[in-house]
Amino acid sequence: MSWFKIFSRKSKASHSAASVAPSVSAAATNAPLVVAPEVSAAADPLVENALPKIAIITGASRPGSVNKSVAEWVLAQVADRTDADVELVDIADFNLPLLDEAYPAAYQNYQNPATKAWSARVSEFDGFIFVVHEYNHTAGPVLTNALSYLNAEFNNKAAGFVSYGSAGGARAVEHLREILSELQVAHVRNQVMFSLFNDFENFSEFKPTEQNAGTLAPMVDQLVSWAKGFATIR
Repeated sequence: MSWFKIFSRKSKASHSAASVAPSVSAAATNAPLVVAPEVSAAADPLVENALPKIAIITGASRPGSVNKSVAEWVLAQVADRTDADVELVDIADFNLPLLDEAYPAAYQNYQNPATKAWSARVSEFDGFIFVVHEYNHTAGPVLTNALSYLNAEFNNKAAGFVSYGSAGGARAVEHLREILSELQVAHVRNQVMFSLFNDFENFSEFKPTEQNAGTLAPMVDQLVSWAKGFATIR
């Protein structure tokens, strides 16, 4: 017998039973009529004038690195935005050693103070702007090491990229996108890329060209929208 016939028989039997069942009112049983309270929709966490929090995360801690100067430039460019609260988070401040936690990051069973501090800081934010330099055709080891420490703290959040290198840091970001996908971070399409040859004087002083600097605002526009959207999921 097919599932359709079985379902039809059960449906008819249920209908017949319902048609002969006596109707019992609240008055007949002397029981008070209970009215279910109205259930309101879940509140959007960003409705009450709260702005999404975006962290500009540095990607290097090496002495003499230009990474922080690029991150500080990004912060200055977005300081006047009224649709997000943006802060600079310097990885160097956390003194994270080469990954030394005994348990996988997904367990959140952190043992070391540096890991706990890094976890608490990342948890504060709805989205991230990673300032990425290209090193050996990939993202710098300090950043990838820092990402390896955490998992749930990044889940269902959004990210954008400001990269630099001999090829604009393009290859570094492509690899970083794969890591962030595993961490369930949604990364926006728009990307800011700076060339060591055109956007740095003597390869050390950051002086972005107008054309490349102009790509920052569209990227941040996308990022803020996605950060707002994913806040409703978490």
